[in-house]
Amino acid sequence: MKLIKVISRVTALAVAYCLSLAGPAAAQDMPASVYVDISPSFVTNYDEGARLKYLKARVSLKVVAESEEMVWHHLPSIQNTLVILFSSQAEENLTSTVGRESLRREALQEVKSVMSTLENGGNQNIEELYFTDFIVQQ
Repeated sequence: MKLIKVISRVTALAVAYCLSLAGPAAAQDMPASVYVDISPSFVTNYDEGARLKYLKARVSLKVVAESEEMVWHHLPSIQNTLVILFSSQAEENLTSTVGRESLRREALQEVKSVMSTLENGGNQNIEELYFTDFIVQQ
């Protein structure tokens, strides 16, 4: 009888140990953040001068992994907001490094605003916005 109790305890300890090893590994399989590549690229004219000028930008969003589906669901609203923002830019905002960084931060705030409006607290799920391609034709 004593032998059975010892074997039961050893088995329970072995199972607990194996489960403790699987726990962190399972958590590591799920990344905290994912990237959502918005495609196709944004192509829009900008600056209301006499000559047409074009901007082509590709945007990726870094989002909380659990909210990826929500971002995909609201992608048309996000794209619309970004098209309006990009087309309203002056040339100075697009041709300098400081201007592009300012535009990137403004675009991030606009996306967070859209998500906050469409999903209560959805803005917390958008971590960052990146330009992965940025071409200006003057």
